[in-house]
Amino acid sequence: MANADNAGLGRFAYSFAVISDTHVNPDEDKCNSPFPVNARANRRFRYVIADINRREVDFVVHLGDLLHPVPETGALYVQAANAYRAIVSDLTIPIHVLPGNHDIGDTPISGGPASPTTPAMINAWEGEFGAHYQSFEKGGVRFILLNAQLINSGLQAEEDQKNWVETEFAAAQGQRVMLMLHHPAYLCSPDELDHYDNTNQPGRSWLLGLLEKHGVEAMFSGHAHNFWYDRYGETDFYLAPATSFVRQDYSEMLRAIPPDGSEFGRNDAAKLGYFVVNVYENGHVTKFVRTNGSELARGEKPVGKMLKLAPEPRENTNPLIGFDLRQNWAEISEVLPSGGLDEFDRKPVRNDYHLLALQEMGVRDIRIPLHDLLDPARRARIGVLKHLGFRITLFGFGVPEKHLDLIASEADKLTDWEITLNWSDVEPATDALVKAHAATGLPIYISRMRTKDDIKAEGTYFHVINHGFNTEDSEQLAFLAALPKPCGVIGAVFRLGNSDPVSKKLDAADRAVAALGLKASVHLRVAGDNPAVPHMDDNTTVVRVLEAMDTRAKLRNTRVFCDTLVDVDRGYFVRHGAIDRCNNPRPLHGAVRTRHARNA
Repeated sequence: MANADNAGLGRFAYSFAVISDTHVNPDEDKCNSPFPVNARANRRFRYVIADINRREVDFVVHLGDLLHPVPETGALYVQAANAYRAIVSDLTIPIHVLPGNHDIGDTPISGGPASPTTPAMINAWEGEFGAHYQSFEKGGVRFILLNAQLINSGLQAEEDQKNWVETEFAAAQGQRVMLMLHHPAYLCSPDELDHYDNTNQPGRSWLLGLLEKHGVEAMFSGHAHNFWYDRYGETDFYLAPATSFVRQDYSEMLRAIPPDGSEFGRNDAAKLGYFVVNVYENGHVTKFVRTNGSELARGEKPVGKMLKLAPEPRENTNPLIGFDLRQNWAEISEVLPSGGLDEFDRKPVRNDYHLLALQEMGVRDIRIPLHDLLDPARRARIGVLKHLGFRITLFGFGVPEKHLDLIASEADKLTDWEITLNWSDVEPATDALVKAHAATGLPIYISRMRTKDDIKAEGTYFHVINHGFNTEDSEQLAFLAALPKPCGVIGAVFRLGNSDPVSKKLDAADRAVAALGLKASVHLRVAGDNPAVPHMDDNTTVVRVLEAMDTRAKLRNTRVFCDTLVDVDRGYFVRHGAIDRCNNPRPLHGAVRTRHARNA
């Protein structure tokens, strides 16, 4: 395990796994659900157990919905519990479980589709699985497992749990605490309206109050079968995907129709998996293991190599490539009333799958446009990105003097600033650069706009933006190096075109800036030069990006950004990226993840 002292995490201590929503059926190949994918749950859970056994983790926490049939089904519930125990008996490390709504009844919600928790349901859970709230300690961290279905129930058990929790926190003074429960406090915003998938008021305020009062390090929830991440005060809040199936109502987050065979999103298998959490002396990081819906029948063993995980951004001491965040990386969608679990209002949710992809690949360096500071929702998330270890480069055209105060207010979250200028404007902009650097303290890279005379295409007119230096621009680069120090200019932005030789151009850029005491920020284009020609050859893109990463590892003055995280499937410069418009990995995603994992 790589040492992460440079990120303040300190020494590595141990790892554990977090799984959720296994939805085990009474029978191996059938389910009482109308969706065919639900019948795959047992085999998918069996694969997860086998995969965890291959990893160096010390224990597992299951966030609930162990079973699919609810306690009211009686014999089916008992049969499913037996099936669950048969599968988990192969696990070679301890597992700690807590109940979900399928296991012990729903949280009380007016107009909801299912029965809330009752004393009889609690008895059914205790008869099969033991305590419905509990705690344990490992390596100076206390893990508190709650029965979220009690919250707002009005049962005596709710009051008992509240008193127990306060006792647990009192006993945990001086210890780090991680809180585990099935039902999330919220999905998108702490003040969102009550709905089926969050904790309704007043219970939500009580739960969030625990985080604030006791300085909880992390909170893990399941239930909604999708990935989300938020930072609530000093608490990392993770919502875990399922191992069994995806909640298809949340496909509203996607910018494309879910893939063929996905049952309109319910079997979008690329979104299935579990977490591995690395605990360090001063914090933790959480990684997603995509199982892609892999299944094992009874007696089968996993085929192929175990997926090797890349270092998470805070762990990656030697990142080799960054990405532009061209699409809205914190986009809010509204899930329409579906007639399924909510029918009387829309639910706002944020698409965090772009964030997840960056973390999986071990990417640390990202570029964001000025608009992300101007938008309040994204501006609020920039601190989250910084906390997660991302190094954020701001980019834009010109010096936006009317926004300098705003940029300065966010400068502690930013690493540097790339400013593009018409070359004829660079010298006149000297005073503006001095002012910008003085206001923000941000180191500045300059990029030069290329004119139409720089774009030769045998008579074809391309109405496109083209910027970045070439190594032939020696006079202009020397001019940048000679700018007064108060301008804050430390480097130049270079353009690495789709058909340019990758290693040759990177080496040349590194030598050019080194001779002048500058740094290079190289933009590797997946997009071509002709906006009418798509670039969808994943293999070619992978080869170019891996060549850039391998070359970058040898350079001292140069960083590299890839221009395409998410597919561009319409408009200008259509091309494949690291993830598609359904937020699922392309080959480039796996290649970058594997290269960073090998480099760790």
